Amino acid sequence: MEVLDPQLHDPQLSDVVLFELPSFEAAQAFRVRLRPRWPGWSHDEDQLWLFAAEIGDETDGLALLLREAQEVLADLDLLAIVFVLDGRSYVLAAAEPAYERTAKQALPDAA
Repeated sequence: MEVLDPQLHDPQLSDVVLFELPSFEAAQAFRVRLRPRWPGWSHDEDQLWLFAAEIGDETDGLALLLREAQEVLADLDLLAIVFVLDGRSYVLAAAEPAYERTAKQALPDAA
């Protein structure tokens, strides 16, 4: 009996991350920041903009994509969005804004 690799035969597993964005402006910001590195497609559906990005074969491609997406969310002042990977939905929170990171680093330790 042949043993099949579940990743090759599971239609739910994918190398595409689908971001659900709240506005055309957010979709455009994602396109500008992410498209040079991650190919994919975009589609609008009623009041929801879908942005897909292909992870590719890079070992840390998913982590890099999600970190970049968090930075875009912070730049747009969005708290969080939903993204779909392998048929499952997740919430992606924005990165901490750069000015807050800088302010925290400038504070002396309260030891």
